[in-house]
Amino acid sequence: MENRNSLGNASIAQSLRGGAQEVNCDCSCDISYGESPAFYREETPKARKVYKCCECGEKIEPGQKYHKAVGVWDGEFRTWRTCKTCHTIANEYCPGGYFFGELADAIYECLGFDYRVAADGE
Repeated sequence: MENRNSLGNASIAQSLRGGAQEVNCDCSCDISYGESPAFYREETPKARKVYKCCECGEKIEPGQKYHKAVGVWDGEFRTWRTCKTCHTIANEYCPGGYFFGELADAIYECLGFDYRVAADGE
């Protein structure tokens, strides 16, 4: 999906936190059928170059902190970089977990909208 939000990630996060609408999600993604990684590590580094968020597709600019998860799934080493806003949304609305790269789908299934696309006061 190539959806881009028109207000920027900070505005989307503010909207989800109740700035524009109150939202509650008491469901969680069923990740029990997913494969456990042979190795897994998380960290919150500062970007040294431009990266792309694996969830919203927005740029992570040099100097910005982001969530980085690395691991080995099915013998393949993977790195997932998530911007601060998407990581915050994931922690708040998917406490039971979600699959990297599928946060928008998890939020849509639970709340019925794509958090990456801003709704102009609707």
